[in-house]
Amino acid sequence: MIKLKNVSKSYGKKLALSNFSYDFVSEKGYGILGINGAGKSTLIGCITNNLSYIGDIEYIHLNKHDIGYVPQELAIYPELSIIDNLLFFASIHKMNKKVAKQKAAELIKRTGLQEKTNELAKHLSGGMKRKLNLITGLIHSPKYLICDEVCIGIDPISRRDILDYIGELQNKGLVVIYTSHYLDEIEFLCNKILFLNEGQLILEGSTLEIAKKIGASDDTGLSEVFEKVLRKDGD
Repeated sequence: MIKLKNVSKSYGKKLALSNFSYDFVSEKGYGILGINGAGKSTLIGCITNNLSYIGDIEYIHLNKHDIGYVPQELAIYPELSIIDNLLFFASIHKMNKKVAKQKAAELIKRTGLQEKTNELAKHLSGGMKRKLNLITGLIHSPKYLICDEVCIGIDPISRRDILDYIGELQNKGLVVIYTSHYLDEIEFLCNKILFLNEGQLILEGSTLEIAKKIGASDDTGLSEVFEKVLRKDGD
């Protein structure tokens, strides 16, 4: 479990996250939604310890190697090959070299990158770079995967490949915390939705649960729920 209690983060005088409390337990997927500036990326930065913050975050029955992170900005090294990128990230997590090579080969094969194994990352297509970016966050077999706009700017086929693979891993027990402006990605991967506005959690639950909370019909889709929630909150 990742347990946040009264977590706040400011940038100068601007409060980006305000007394945020939530328990990320063993649900299949958590979708973090909100308009630009709502605090989504700040929340992700706090959870991954890439940002300083005020408050408490507990990683219960987890250690730092149980968390995987796939950022919006490509974290791969352009002058390294696919295999060397993966082995580098494996070394950060202090993986056994033999195990790391086996896991890297498995990830490369699963994402269809076998023919580019020794290709420098800078020469890969956009979709291939995104796939590599994803599997660098999976090399150490994390229990939680934190994803921030992982499919941004890629072709529909690569996007579907990435989503299908994440969904496959969820079915094997991976817990995903996911931010995206593409609501269909959230619907596909996430059974819990957290709506943020001005750095605060304003609603959470399944799409159906949130629809009921805001007085919408049971068949209301996430896109309509998204608009209704934000309009209800004054945006």
